[in-house]
Amino acid sequence: MRNRLISQLPSFFAPAPEALLSAPRPGPHALEVYDITYLHFHDNLELGVCVSGRGACQVEGVLYPFEAEDVQIIFPFQTHLSRSEGPQQSRWYWMNIDPVRALGAWGAPDLARVERLLYTRMGLCGIIDRARYPLIRELVVRVVLAEGEQRRLSCLYALIEELAAESQSLAPLSLKPSRQFLQLSPALERVQNCLNEGRAPQVDELCHACALSPAAFRRAFHLAMGQPPQQYILACQMKKAQRLLLLTDRSITQIAQDVGYQDASGFNRQFSKVFGMPPREYRARLG
Repeated sequence: MRNRLISQLPSFFAPAPEALLSAPRPGPHALEVYDITYLHFHDNLELGVCVSGRGACQVEGVLYPFEAEDVQIIFPFQTHLSRSEGPQQSRWYWMNIDPVRALGAWGAPDLARVERLLYTRMGLCGIIDRARYPLIRELVVRVVLAEGEQRRLSCLYALIEELAAESQSLAPLSLKPSRQFLQLSPALERVQNCLNEGRAPQVDELCHACALSPAAFRRAFHLAMGQPPQQYILACQMKKAQRLLLLTDRSITQIAQDVGYQDASGFNRQFSKVFGMPPREYRARLG
């Protein structure tokens, strides 16, 4: 079941470290999001297995409900976010991987064909209907949870083949990054790094990171991200502040500093403008 959404939410590039299939997998993670107010995207493939709870996953404007034992497939550059529903957080195993690089290092045959299938023949994404596509669900589970690198890679290869076969009657997804995104990737990573350091980046330093003039940078940024760079930076600050308010007990002043504000008053004004209430009230209602 897929429900079209009308609202257009802001989207952010979220760097996701690539999983090593030879390394022990981490335990399941709690899904802390209860309200989808923004989306994000990666430059690699994201596979997930839900082990408990329920919720919904939004992918490219489509809402997919999920529950325990469901699996998720998110392709590169697809805007998405999942939320928990009910009294308890859902728990997931997630894995991010570059399939072409991983299968190439493994020595998979006809790698050019695999890459072509990934970028031109995929039609299934989001939460996979386990009754209709039981084999795809089982292959996702094995890639994410199976023991042994060789076994997981062979299942990844089979998963791509099966996805391509089942997608023949579906409209193909558009998964290639735009030229502007490739130009801007250093700036998008710089935004995240600056916020991790507790400061708001300046547009000039983002231009420098991409080796573009201010005018060319602003033009490329708007084409790739659908908004001016300063608006994107501000939205990233508010997104981080929202999470800190709901998931930590840090003071409002500390959170203001964590997202790059020198004083709490300016932070309070901007947060109220975005969320319709001051941060203290937001935390009291939703935290």
